[in-house]
Amino acid sequence: MWIIARGPTSYHPQPTMSVYAAFSAAPVSVNKGLKKLSQPIGIRPDQIAEEQILLYLKPLYDHRAPNEYTIRRYWDDSDIFTITGHKYGDTPAREFRDASGLPMFQSRATSLAWKRPLRVRLPGNEETELVDFRIVANGVFKLSFRNAMAPEVEEKSYNRIDIEVRDMDTAAWSGCSATVRGQKVLDVRESISMNKTLPKGRAKGDISLMPRQILEISVAEGFDMSLAALIAVQMADTRFSTAPPPRR
Repeated sequence: MWIIARGPTSYHPQPTMSVYAAFSAAPVSVNKGLKKLSQPIGIRPDQIAEEQILLYLKPLYDHRAPNEYTIRRYWDDSDIFTITGHKYGDTPAREFRDASGLPMFQSRATSLAWKRPLRVRLPGNEETELVDFRIVANGVFKLSFRNAMAPEVEEKSYNRIDIEVRDMDTAAWSGCSATVRGQKVLDVRESISMNKTLPKGRAKGDISLMPRQILEISVAEGFDMSLAALIAVQMADTRFSTAPPPRR
């Protein structure tokens, strides 16, 4: 079995055995249930995972730096995405860029954070929603979009996809999982092996003292890694403090 992180220019197959040996500190259930999709799903055909893949999101603690997050392949630390911009400011927005630095899409916070926290659009296009991002319930949100991997049909609604994302926390770590039509396609959680310390015994929903953590992102074969990045960044922005961890 091979892990392939698909980028816009080249593909680098890597064996998975060492990856999961390094990942052995994590609960077995993290990757349980991720199966190959019968029909690829995504908004970026060039970012569809050709095999189940393990990525990680690393926050940058320098608030002056333009690249606030980097998403890398777990196996060889190669950059897959960079996320620029900041959560706060006059016009809080993020721009997601591929490995070559080309912009893929933007997410922008809205005034209806309790219902529709983000608008996701193509760069320079302020009219069309690439992804409809909505809060469904406490700890649950939904992403709706046209599947770019589906065959063209006259009835546009036929190609619409809904992704449900739910918080999946334990006493040891925070995380979330995403499903499409009942099939799990994504797991995101704090890394036990890459974070030196994880906040424990915290009150649910209290992010005031939670330092930003490295997140592990497990993506099912056939699912769009750029959508996985969007979900992981939303988790990083909403579940953790923007303050750097205390110096030791």
